[in-house]
Amino acid sequence: MQDEYVKAIDKIKMDDERKSEMRNILEQEGSSAMKSAKKTRLGKGATVGLIAASLAATMGVLLLVPTTRDAISAGVRSIFRIEIPEGAVDSVDKMQQDRDERYIPTDVVEESVASEISAAVSKQDKEEDNYIKSVVVKSDYYKDPELNELANKYAGEHYTIFDLKKAEKEEDKDTVYSKLKTHDWFKEGFSIHYQTGDNASGHYWSIIVFKASEEQIQGFLKNEFAIIKYERKEHGQKKISFDDFWKKNTDAEGNVIYEGSWKGPEPEMKLLPSDSARFMNYRLTYDPATNLAICELEEGGGIG
Repeated sequence: MQDEYVKAIDKIKMDDERKSEMRNILEQEGSSAMKSAKKTRLGKGATVGLIAASLAATMGVLLLVPTTRDAISAGVRSIFRIEIPEGAVDSVDKMQQDRDERYIPTDVVEESVASEISAAVSKQDKEEDNYIKSVVVKSDYYKDPELNELANKYAGEHYTIFDLKKAEKEEDKDTVYSKLKTHDWFKEGFSIHYQTGDNASGHYWSIIVFKASEEQIQGFLKNEFAIIKYERKEHGQKKISFDDFWKKNTDAEGNVIYEGSWKGPEPEMKLLPSDSARFMNYRLTYDPATNLAICELEEGGGIG
């Protein structure tokens, strides 16, 4: 989809003066982008140069689609469970909301270009819909009592349940993150995904609930550390060791807790006030007695 999109956008010609104008408009639009996911409505002169920015914000970038990242982390209690903050929006609901509210300004470009852009958007929507159909399960899908109880609790709060085995089967093995994940890390389980905040500066969360042996937990930690190593290298940061990243503790109930955080450097050039350093915060809680793990990952930052 990205290749088709880039080809379409490349056909839109702008001179240096227009590019400068677009940068100023992006900066001015920053305040409105900080509010919430609303339609992007600009004058025709500005809209042409902003099609790329408009699409990037409104094409329904879904945290869990295989082409994106699928990092993880956790929290626990009796049968441990992570409370979801008030105001959070389920990822599938957010995707649909963004689709309903998006405005793609195809009326100000040549018909052939508009057709290519519309086709790219439609293809993205279809891929996301097909992925969701393939991996979403009902809350009573799990026979394991702990998984069943937690799936029903989250579904009762209107969060979509994504089966880990189905998601792994559908995962795009050509993506960078999937290639880094070489260790076995779960027996069965599910994930939910949600967003807090607006599209410009929101935080994106994944909660993964799964059964795993102690050896598989180490596999999970190694997989995620491989992602952190990759990100640090890509951002020119110094190397760290596995033990430097993961901090291990034990809570009062005897659960094992692993925590790790990564923050990239601040962007050299910022177009919007919300542009900031990317970050990933992990917390994983594991009960060796029941082999139950809950992993929570908070992500945010970036450009645009």
